[in-house]
Order: sequence, then C-alpha cells, then structure tokens
Amino acid sequence: MYPKISIVTPVLNQVEYIEQTILSVINQNYPNLEYVIVDGGSTDGTLDVIRKYESKISNWISETDTGMYYALNKGFRSTSGEIMGWINSDDILLPNSFHRIAQLFCDLPEVDWIQGLNSFIDLEGNLIHTQTAQNFNLIKFLAGDFKWIQQESTLWRRSLWEKAGGRMDDRLKLAGDFELWFRFFQFSTLYNTTVPIGAWRKREGQLSGAAMNIYLEEAEAIRRSYIINKQQRRILGKMKIFENLIKISKKFKFLNHHILERKRNKKLGLYKLNITYSYKIKKFIK
Repeated sequence: MYPKISIVTPVLNQVEYIEQTILSVINQNYPNLEYVIVDGGSTDGTLDVIRKYESKISNWISETDTGMYYALNKGFRSTSGEIMGWINSDDILLPNSFHRIAQLFCDLPEVDWIQGLNSFIDLEGNLIHTQTAQNFNLIKFLAGDFKWIQQESTLWRRSLWEKAGGRMDDRLKLAGDFELWFRFFQFSTLYNTTVPIGAWRKREGQLSGAAMNIYLEEAEAIRRSYIINKQQRRILGKMKIFENLIKISKKFKFLNHHILERKRNKKLGLYKLNITYSYKIKKFIK
C-alpha cells in the first residue's frame, strides 16, 4: 500500500542548490508521490533547472509572492496527499525515506505526525552529522523549550493539517514552522523515529544574527498569545520547580540530576515517544 505523499518546495533564486533538492525528491522512486514547486519569480537560472525536471514534477508555479509561507500555502492548496511535508530549496530528502515513512504511517494509524533522525549536510551535500531528535510536546513549547523540531525531517497526516487550520501563518517572516508545530501539539502527539528523512544544509547566514532574533521574537509572541488553562498552568509551575532543582543539583552535585529528570518526566508525563522498526514482526511499533 502506497499512501499519497505530497511534498512542496518553495524557492526563490536558489540555482546553486535547487537541483540537488529536486533530485532528492524525485529519486525516492516512490510510486504515489505528488511534488509541487512554488517559485517566487526567480531570475538566476532556477527556472531552467525546474523545467529540466518538469516531466517528473506534479506541478510548478512561478510568480511573485510575499514570502516562503505564502508560497507553501499556495502549494499545499494544490495537493491532495494523505501525508504531507515540505523541503526547502537548499535542503534535501535522504534516500528511501518515503517508502519507510509510508509503512510507518500505515502500521500506526493512530500516529498523526513524526520527526525523523536529525541530519545535517555541508555545502556540497555531504552528510556531516546525525543525532536523535529531542522529545517535544505542548507543555515544553509553552515553557519556551522548542529548539528545535527539524522541519526537513517532519511529516504529518492531512487530517492533522486540516484540524489545525489547514494553513501556514504567512504573516510571519521566519517562525511559521514553530507556529504550525504549536497548533499541531494542541491536537496530537509528536513521535520520534530514527528513520532518516531529511537533512538541513549548513551554510552561512541561516538563522543567525538578526535573522535569529526575528525568529525568536516571533516564536515568543506566538507562545504568549496562547491562552493557558488552569491544568497547563499547574504543570508549568511544577516543571519550573523541577528545572530549578535540576540546575542546582548540576551546580552543586548534591543530588544526581538524572534522578530528578526521571522523576520530573514521570510526574509531568514528559516521556520520550519513540517509534522503532521491529524486524521480528516486520512492522513499526511504538
């Protein structure tokens, strides 16, 4: 069974990297792929690269727009896949990820969104680092702990997308992913898996300096705009107490901070939710 996977790539003047991005998607050889590219009016040769592969792309658009999240809304509106995600024009998807992710979502119909192995590439596209994703949930987001859900490695069901409003907030400059994850958390649980899905290209100028400040300002405004109910307020209060104790224990070593962390996780339900593949039953399991 091959559920339709819809992937969107927003792009503007990325001729240096867009071909690697496109090839990483179409070379998945996934039989039920819907791939849409939304170009914001490139003038550097990006369109020539897109035309080179247009027979293998479901649809592409090139017209002036107001930014990445506007482009993503435009792209997602034209898709119909059961599983969704996006890959930016300087990042890549890793080989054979779609077949594994399709099986994961079929094996676990109760799982609505997942984050794969965090992966990073250099300017030439070489894999330089991988790490297991951190555990995230709504409470941690409310507490300001959101660094980082790797967007390149995150996929979700269309049903969750629709529950959460079916849109990106295109008023935001940089933190549109954070705002989407924040809405997702209000409806569903994020699970981690060590399946390699996508990789972020490490290069100068990405989320650093002024850009990082804008991202953090937008994220903080989103977090503060959320109305916290009494139960969440109590949990956040308990979390703050635990976090202070953990900091003190690390500083003075009067108590093993790992014990406090386990106690905190048990009390507040902050368990790491992992999905792994069982070779015994040949299925993904929680």
